Amino acid sequence: MIILGINDTHDASACLIKDGKLIIAVQEERFRRVKQIGSFPKESIKNIFKFTGYSSKDIDRVAVACKIMTGSLLHNVVADFKIDDWRKLHEVYFYNLIYRKKNISFKKVFKNFKPSIKLGYPLKGIKIDSNTATTHSVHLKIKKFRKKHISKFLKIDQNKIDFYDHHHCHGMYGYFAFSKLLKNKKKVAIVTSDGGGDNRCNSISLVNNLNLKSFPTKTISLIGKIYETATLLLGMNPAKHVYKIMGLAPYASEHHKAGPRKIFLDSFKVRGVNFYRNKKMIDYFVYFKKKLNIHRFDGIAGGVQDFVEILLSKWFNNISKKLNTKNFVFSGGVANNVKANKILIENENVDNFYVPPGPGDESLSIGAAYASLVNLVGFKKTSEIADIPKNAYWGIPIDQNNFLRFKKHPIIKKYYKAIKDKKFKLTSHYLAKGEIIFFCKGRMEFGQRALGHRSILCDPSNIQSIYKINSAIKKRDFWMPFTPSILDSFKNKYFKNPKKINCDFMTISFDTTDLGKKHLKAAIHPYDNTVRPQVVTKKTCVDYFNLINEFKKITGIGALLNTSLNVHDKPIICQPTDLIDELINNKNTAANFIYIEDTLFTKKTSILNKNILRI
Repeated sequence: MIILGINDTHDASACLIKDGKLIIAVQEERFRRVKQIGSFPKESIKNIFKFTGYSSKDIDRVAVACKIMTGSLLHNVVADFKIDDWRKLHEVYFYNLIYRKKNISFKKVFKNFKPSIKLGYPLKGIKIDSNTATTHSVHLKIKKFRKKHISKFLKIDQNKIDFYDHHHCHGMYGYFAFSKLLKNKKKVAIVTSDGGGDNRCNSISLVNNLNLKSFPTKTISLIGKIYETATLLLGMNPAKHVYKIMGLAPYASEHHKAGPRKIFLDSFKVRGVNFYRNKKMIDYFVYFKKKLNIHRFDGIAGGVQDFVEILLSKWFNNISKKLNTKNFVFSGGVANNVKANKILIENENVDNFYVPPGPGDESLSIGAAYASLVNLVGFKKTSEIADIPKNAYWGIPIDQNNFLRFKKHPIIKKYYKAIKDKKFKLTSHYLAKGEIIFFCKGRMEFGQRALGHRSILCDPSNIQSIYKINSAIKKRDFWMPFTPSILDSFKNKYFKNPKKINCDFMTISFDTTDLGKKHLKAAIHPYDNTVRPQVVTKKTCVDYFNLINEFKKITGIGALLNTSLNVHDKPIICQPTDLIDELINNKNTAANFIYIEDTLFTKKTSILNKNILRI
């Protein structure tokens, strides 16, 4: 049984499972080079067929996430909207709709908008409307349009194509990503929360002795939407930069965040497992803009982060009591909040807590594929055969022809020397000397976190590394922390995890030990000293494990600082030539050490000595 999973909303992706085993999962942004790109993931599907050797003829079912799609999503607004566009959406479009009761055309407000790149779906005849303005008949029309296009592209019968609920997909992905670890747990709550999908923002399900039961939610959680609104009010992109609020929040004093926290908590409450909004909060943006106009930026960040942590804690407490379980799987965009996840795992009503890699909409394609399998063979059978590799290296490998083009490129031939370093002796030496390495090896990671296959690496104890990476490569905000990849033998030495919560994918933060503060000072939050680690074992990633181990032999430090191999607001690198196009050719980016597959490329000494910023 071969199932092709598709997510064609923002963060488009595709996957293929065979007899319950996840064979490959890829994100469209890696191939199209536009972060969070939406639409039909044509290039992802092409690469899946190239990698697996399968074709459309081999596909038994096509599972598509999201039953409802809007014209605005099909036009890629999430990826392409700038901050001014998001403000105009609220200040002009929604303001007229909500406060003036005036139906204004979405197209009229954004008359100059067009997708930045040719998309996977042909958009002729598809209006760029929001969900608010889209009628049921239009939703059905768009669904038929999607089905027809998928059928035509794959040359497959439309009867083989099924659509699955957005939050059901989040839940199925989250559960089956950890099903092997959960088999001895009789009761597991599956909780989802995000900014919205298929007219829901949250869901609750219970797996009891391998029987799945969903609990209809009477109300909608606005946690994700309120967090996005705070992001926009602070002058940042609500679709791309919500994580910056997490980084900024710890700097806020109690004095400055108390007021904003009360405003957020007064606007929205949890009772039992349901949520209730303040009736005075007609919308989000205008309401909070007026309420927060006298408060400082750091206080707003700290207040909204506290709000999320308080509400999620109450919600999970109530779910635990209602379902009589302390075992949780958490998925959806809100599950990306690593600071809130830290508070949840410290809750006395939480014993086991799992957040999968890439819990946002990028993983909807995987959830759809497993939802399809459940639909075909049942939940129990799917639980028996589901097999998702536990390392998140689910993408395509380095293309050897692409690597050859990289090596033959005039810039590489002129300025770099290639040295074979399969055992990482030289690479670890340079890392120990304080150098920064662009590391590109093996199959791509899935999700927004680099896990050692498409990473920028350096010494986690060297605080100067932060300034080098930020000024010469990433252009990150000063308050944003980096993160470490830690050998499994060092995890208890570096951070506190008494409940032994899974921490392989940078999805949860923890308090550090004194040794962790010393060895990882460049890779932890500089204010509160928390860490969101990736624990590396020899079983999950032997090469990356060996590299860190070689570094440890020299320095005594069992970790590396690891950040994603990309420039700001671009996707993580896919293939070696992307490095040339986006990093090496960038005059503002220093790239002196590049490791690809088994070869270290070092800038020739004469060139290195001329660099003002030497890395």
